[in-house]
Amino acid sequence: MEEGAVSEIYLQRPELLWLVPAVLAAGLLYTRRTQQKLLVLTRSVVVCLIIIALANPYTVATHTKDVSRPRITILSDQTASMEIFDTNIAERLSSRIPDSQLRYFSGESTPLGDRIIQYMPQADSILLVSDGYSNSGRPLRDALLLARSSNVSVFAIEMSPVAKEAGVEISGSNVAVLDGDYPFKIIVRKSGSASGDVVVYADDLEIFRGSLESINDSLRISHRFRSTGTHILRAEIYPDEDHFDMNNMYTKAVYVVPRPRVLLLGSSSPLEDVLKDIVELNTAEDLPQSLSGYKAVVLDNIKYNPDLDRLKDYVASGGGLVVVGGADAYELGGYYGTEFEKALPVISSPSLFEGGKVLIMVIDISGSTMAPMRIGESTTYLDYEKSLAIELLQSPELRDARVGIVVFGTKPYVVSQPVPIRNRAVIEESIKSLQTPLGRDETNLDEGLRLAWKIINESKAEADLVIISDGRIEPDKVKGDQVFLNSVDILREMNATVTLIQVQSYAGSAGRFEELAALTGATFRPAVYPSSLTVRTPEIERGIEVAKNVSGYTLVVTDENHYITSDIEINATISGFNDVTPKPGAQRLVALTDGKPIVTAMRYGLGRSVSLATDDGNAWAQSIYAEENSMLISSMVNWAVGDPRPERERVEADDGWAGSPLEIYVSSESPPEIGKGARIESTAPGRYTVTIVPESKGVYYINDYGIAVNYPLEYREFGFNPELKGMIEAVGGKIFTEDEAGRSIVEEARKASARLVQERASISWQLLLAALVLFLLEVTVRRLREIRG
Repeated sequence: MEEGAVSEIYLQRPELLWLVPAVLAAGLLYTRRTQQKLLVLTRSVVVCLIIIALANPYTVATHTKDVSRPRITILSDQTASMEIFDTNIAERLSSRIPDSQLRYFSGESTPLGDRIIQYMPQADSILLVSDGYSNSGRPLRDALLLARSSNVSVFAIEMSPVAKEAGVEISGSNVAVLDGDYPFKIIVRKSGSASGDVVVYADDLEIFRGSLESINDSLRISHRFRSTGTHILRAEIYPDEDHFDMNNMYTKAVYVVPRPRVLLLGSSSPLEDVLKDIVELNTAEDLPQSLSGYKAVVLDNIKYNPDLDRLKDYVASGGGLVVVGGADAYELGGYYGTEFEKALPVISSPSLFEGGKVLIMVIDISGSTMAPMRIGESTTYLDYEKSLAIELLQSPELRDARVGIVVFGTKPYVVSQPVPIRNRAVIEESIKSLQTPLGRDETNLDEGLRLAWKIINESKAEADLVIISDGRIEPDKVKGDQVFLNSVDILREMNATVTLIQVQSYAGSAGRFEELAALTGATFRPAVYPSSLTVRTPEIERGIEVAKNVSGYTLVVTDENHYITSDIEINATISGFNDVTPKPGAQRLVALTDGKPIVTAMRYGLGRSVSLATDDGNAWAQSIYAEENSMLISSMVNWAVGDPRPERERVEADDGWAGSPLEIYVSSESPPEIGKGARIESTAPGRYTVTIVPESKGVYYINDYGIAVNYPLEYREFGFNPELKGMIEAVGGKIFTEDEAGRSIVEEARKASARLVQERASISWQLLLAALVLFLLEVTVRRLREIRG
C-alpha cells in the first residue's frame, strides 16, 4: 500500500445498519398519509445519518513513521567461545555510536535468542557482537522473526578469530550389531589452519591415526565390535596451537546387540551376500506360518500371492519390511490395490506419477496486484504474474506433469484441479481469466497454502509448489504477523519442493518472499519486470550436475536427513527400475535424476517399511551392491529392523553434553531408579522419559547401557557462524564490519526503523454534521415558507 493511502470504509457496529431500511420504509409509508412529504423525507434521512454515525464508520490510513534517533542496543556476547575473538569490539563501538546502550551476557552457554527477546522492548535496533552460535534457549531464527514482527531491526558485526582453535566430535548411531560393519564419522572443526595428529580408539585399541591437515571437515571410519554390551569409541586431537583443550577429546558409547533375525524370501543374489554380513539371515521360498522372532522380512522380487497380505498386520504390529523390486515385483508383480500394498511406502502404479509430478501454482490476486508495474504503464502486477505462470507451463521439465491452479487474496479458491500438462490450452485460459475480486482486500497467503496442501495430499504424487506474488505480506492491526508465521509453519511441514517467485517492478523491491524462503528452505526467485523467468526444480538441477552414464540411470540422494541416507555417498547407476509412486507421508530418499523414486521409506503402524524399486543385483543394479555402495542396503535393513533389543528393560539415549539437559528413554515395568536430580515422566504404560543435567563429562551407566557425556556445548561450535549473515539479512538486517558499523549504523538503524503504520479515523462526526446541516436547512426552508405564506 502506498504511503498516505486510505483503505475502504469499515464499520465498528454494522448490525445497526439494519435500522436504516426500516426507517426509510416507515418514512415512505407515512408520506402517503401526509401533505408534508418533504418534512418526512428529510427527517427520515436525518435519522438514517444518525444511525449510520452510531455504527461508527471509519477508515484506515497508512503512512510511514520515521524514527529520527533510533534506540540502539549493543548486545555483547561474553560467553566462553568468544575468547578466541577480540573482546573489546563492543566497547569500542559503544564509544563511537551516540546514545547506544551496551548490554553483556556471559557463561558456558549462549542463549542468543533469549537475549534478543529480552532486550527487544528497550530498542529500535539491536547490534549483535557475537559469534552467532546459539546453543540454548529460544532458537535464534525464531527470535529474529519475532524481532521483525515487533518492528525491531537486528544487525551484527562480522568478526574473525584472533586465536586458533580446533575441536573433535564423533557422529554415528548409538547402537551397533555384533560383528557388523559399524560406520561412524570423525568431525574436526577448525578456526584457522591446524596441524597435528588425530587418533581414534575403540575400547582403548588404536584403530586410526592421521594428521589434522589431511581431514577436511570430516572423516568416515568403520569398525566391527566382537562382543555385545557397551563399547567406547574415543577420538583425540593434538593440535600444535590451540586455545581450548577440553574439546580435544570426544567419547562415544556404542551399545552392541546380537544380530537380529531377518527372513529373506528370494533366490541367491548379491543382496543375500550383503545381508549375511549384517544380520542373522534365514532364507525361504514362501512365507512361513509364524513370523515371531523375525525383526524384519525382506522380499526379493516376489510376485504377489494372497499369503503376502499377512505382512500388513506384521508391519503394523512392529515388524520391519524391505521390498526389493525386479521383473516380478511392484507393477510387474500384481501388488497394485492389494492388502499387502497398504504396508508399502509406494503405490505399485506409474499412472499416478505420470512420468513426472504434480505442480500446484498458487497465484496472488489480492488488491495490491492491481497496481501498475511502473508509473505510466498499463501492465499490472497481476498481468505480469499471469504471464510468468503461462511461461512456466512451457518448461520442458514439466512435459509429463499435472498442473493445478490455486489463487489467494481475501479468500482462496481452486481455479483448476491438477490436469495433465497436455491440456495446456485449458490451463492457460484459466490463468488468463484471473481477476482481482471487488470488496475487502486481504493477502491471506496461509489460507491459499492450506488449500494447495490439501490438493497435494490428495494427488498421491511427488509435488512441486510454485507461489507467484508481489510478496507483500505485512503485519496489520487485526492479525499482526500471523499470516506470515502461519505460512512459515505450513511450508516447513509441507512435503513438496517449493519455489517462491516474487514479482518486482525493479530489483530489490519490497516484499517478504526472500525472508520466507530463508525460514522454510524454499527456493527464492525474484522476477523483475519485464524479464522472463525459467523455473527449474532443484531435482532437475541436481540431475544436470551429475555426469550422465550412457549405460544406465544415475542415482542421487534426495533426502540427506533420514537415517538411511544421512551418512552415505552413492556413486551408482542402474539399468532398470520399477515405476512406482510414493504415498503421501512417505519419504523419497534416493531417486533417478528425473525424480523417479528408487528408495522410499515410511512408518506403518508400529513398524517400518522400505521400498527399493530396483532389483537384487542380478540384472539391473549390480553397482548398488558393490562394496563402496552397499552401505545403502545395510542402512535400509537396519532402519527397518529398528532397535533389535527386546522392548522390556530397554534404554535409549544419545550422547550428552556437560551442563545441558539429557533425555533418556527407558522401557521398564517399574519406574527406573536414576538418582537425585533426575526428572522422571511416564509417557505410556511401561515407558519413561528421564531428564538429567550431567555436571561433568564421562561415561554414565544405566544397568549395562553406557551414555557418554562430553565437553559443554559452548565449545562445540566456534569461529564466526557462516549462517548468521543469511539469518540476519532474511529479516531485513545487515552484517557490518566494525568500521562500517561505527560510520553508518545510526543511519541504517533509522532507515530500518521506518515503518508503515495504520491509523483508524472515524467519520461519524462528518455524518452527524451532515445530519445537523440537513435538519437546519429543512427548518430554515419551512420557516421561510411559513413567513411568506
